[in-house]
Amino acid sequence: MGPASRRPYGALVALCVVIITHLIVSLAIYPEPMPRRDLRRKLAALTGRAPAQLIVAGDSRAECGILPATLAGQVGIPANRAINMGSPACDLPGVLAGYRAFANRFDPHPILIVSVSLVEFNDRAAHRLIGDETLWSLGPLERLRLATPKRALTSLFLPERELLSRMLVEPFLLDTHKPMVVSEQGYRGQRTRRRYPPQLLEHDVNYLNESWFNDPQFQGVRWRLFRQSVQALRDAGAQVVLLDSPEHPQLVQAMRGTPMETQDEQFHKQLAQYCRDNHVPLLRYTAESLCADAACAADPGSSFVSLVHVNRTGAERLTARVGEAVSNLIATGVLHRPGE
Repeated sequence: MGPASRRPYGALVALCVVIITHLIVSLAIYPEPMPRRDLRRKLAALTGRAPAQLIVAGDSRAECGILPATLAGQVGIPANRAINMGSPACDLPGVLAGYRAFANRFDPHPILIVSVSLVEFNDRAAHRLIGDETLWSLGPLERLRLATPKRALTSLFLPERELLSRMLVEPFLLDTHKPMVVSEQGYRGQRTRRRYPPQLLEHDVNYLNESWFNDPQFQGVRWRLFRQSVQALRDAGAQVVLLDSPEHPQLVQAMRGTPMETQDEQFHKQLAQYCRDNHVPLLRYTAESLCADAACAADPGSSFVSLVHVNRTGAERLTARVGEAVSNLIATGVLHRPGE
């Protein structure tokens, strides 16, 4: 048998090795999605000293929206027991992956406040806004529904990438041996505010329409994953509270009378109905509802650094409102204060 005739057999053997390796890694070593590297490093830096009793989680709107130490003080939890694990484009499967990976560093029944946006439900959102943990949770055909063919294909090897990163890549990267520098217990925001002249407003609204909305599909794969992830978090002991964060008043005005307004309201109603049906506390706020003084009421846009992200002032206002709501949920017995 010559070299040419042996090539098909060699290719077949190589394919078998790849398939067997994939099955071992994905089924035996990592049967559940693992959190992305940045989220894992953030959680490692935030936890380990005392079990976290109050956790803020979700995407960038969570990361810049809630000051964990301030919130802890409002609800009667020690400040060193509160963290903000928010991370850009971190949807519910990402929150679940991070929670599972660090569950031994959390209180058995922490209060878990999760920021949820329209992107969370939408199968047609830009694939760059979909976390790897979401794709990892799906079969090949459903990955193709959410992502480009290239990303769907490469996502099949997320377990192998995780294993190689842990064994070969991270040990030789100096920055991985240094703890991630995390200030204010995970909160990360900006103090500036964004003013929107007409041209900039049009640009940013169009961006949201194309990346967040895109003729949304709210009853598909991501909606199913959202519900499964919330239930899995509750089954794991977390006291889940969902947070529907405010939008910039100029965004609300720009959407008025357009399909975006109808789609945005559809998201809010679907989220509210789910929470009612499943007895999950839901906190929803508008820009105006954050205001407790005349200056803010006259300029509610002062709370924002973008159309969908609050600045430091907005975070202080939002944290105060969330603190009032969580305290009330504890007082009425809907939630219980961890450690009691």
